[in-house]
Amino acid sequence: MQRIGTLTCLLLVVAVAACSLTTAGFPVSVTDDRGVTLLVDAPPARIVAVGALYAEIVVGLGALDRLIAVADSPDNPAETHELPSVGPSYAPSVEAIVALEPDLVLGATDWGGERAALEAVGILVLTTPILTGVPDIFDAIDTVGTAIGAHHAGAALIGHLADEIVRSEGLVLDLPDVTAAFLYASTPDDPPYAAGSGAIEHELILRAGGVNVFADIHGFPQVSFEAILATDPSVIFTAPSQVANLSGHPLLQGVAAVRDGRVVGIRGSDVTSTRVVEALRAMIEALHGIAF
Repeated sequence: MQRIGTLTCLLLVVAVAACSLTTAGFPVSVTDDRGVTLLVDAPPARIVAVGALYAEIVVGLGALDRLIAVADSPDNPAETHELPSVGPSYAPSVEAIVALEPDLVLGATDWGGERAALEAVGILVLTTPILTGVPDIFDAIDTVGTAIGAHHAGAALIGHLADEIVRSEGLVLDLPDVTAAFLYASTPDDPPYAAGSGAIEHELILRAGGVNVFADIHGFPQVSFEAILATDPSVIFTAPSQVANLSGHPLLQGVAAVRDGRVVGIRGSDVTSTRVVEALRAMIEALHGIAF
């Protein structure tokens, strides 16, 4: 029975290390997803969050009073629903952001040129690296916490999440592994994309007491319907809106997960966010019938 003990140890090490840090005075330095070191001169009082992850982190750090706007996303925390919008998270309005005169913008990227445009007018932009594992979530919390002067709150949040993950994982350590796959099928006709090694979904399958039938691939390649039939996962995880695309596909009716009604919706935004504990617990319940 293969488990993920090294990653459990890493969770504990990260949590302990974070909790041992002391709050640094400003200015502070943080490193963004480009590897660029950013200097934050003073605690930001006006923060714009572009992306649900950043809104969640700011709320989780107890800094909602400093969050002045968010980008539109169905995954934004409920506490932010009354805040002004700066447009969709995939294409935020630079003009709207600039008009709000923020001290810090979290999450704007180079994809649409928003980061460069904001930095050109002197606005500080911080975007953390892409999340490929649970430790990356902790790193994002630590980085944002440092940048906004809430490092102790960040350490506490990391410690809480780490503790809940280890407790949840402990419930399945002595249970038989269950074969599983995490697939994304945006259309009912095209072959889906599978989470392989190096994806946070893969890590969570292992933590939940499962065996990823696509562990031999890396990232999120497209896999054939024949490959899904051949690997025959007992449980399939997918986005809630995509369950029918898989469970209703005629070529997949012989797959154990489809035949037994075990195609389970898990929101991708829960997997890659501070709600990762909820995602893990939902996966444990689907794999082993343990209710939380």
